[in-house]
Amino acid sequence: EWATAMMNCGNAYRSRIRGDRAENIEQAIAANEQALTVMKREVMPFEWAGIMNNLAIAYYSRIRGDRAENIEQAIAACEQALMVRTQEAMPFEWAGTMNNLANTYHFRIRGNRAENIEQAIAANEQALTVMTCETMPVEWATIMNNLANAYHSRIRGNRAENIEQAITANEQALKVCTPESLPNDCRRTARGLGNLYFEQNRWAEATDSY
Repeated sequence: EWATAMMNCGNAYRSRIRGDRAENIEQAIAANEQALTVMKREVMPFEWAGIMNNLAIAYYSRIRGDRAENIEQAIAACEQALMVRTQEAMPFEWAGTMNNLANTYHFRIRGNRAENIEQAIAANEQALTVMTCETMPVEWATIMNNLANAYHSRIRGNRAENIEQAITANEQALKVCTPESLPNDCRRTARGLGNLYFEQNRWAEATDSY
């Protein structure tokens, strides 16, 4: 019960609005690490994997410390969580962790940049096998946005084709992210789509998006 409370405390600190953001994240990391002293993989695998996923998000969001190292810690935590959170056993949790892994690879500093982007695209596409528009529309739209960003940043492949993939992903996300249902997400997605059209000198479409 103590470990569960520490895990919940970690989540609360990670989401906290008041106080110093950097300190809140440090508190979240510390609380989750304390929970791991009880919730070990050998005795509580599902809970352990949940904490590893929480740690991945916290390290990805961390302000203090070396940014490159924080990202590596986030990737490592995601990969450990995926040892338990398999697609067969825990499809929803697996997809959530794959989405987190995609984000960390997209912003990874170490390693080969082109390969990191490929890993991000692959992880997002795998998450979409579970998080579909019909079953989980909001999560699906978030991943489509992330996929658009990854294709926009892609180094490999044909540049024009990558931009078209990014445009398509953003356009699909806007089917869910409407001004009425998700105004902030709609604004962010429409702005990103407008920027993509702007890069292609597609002025009328860019104007509509903006």
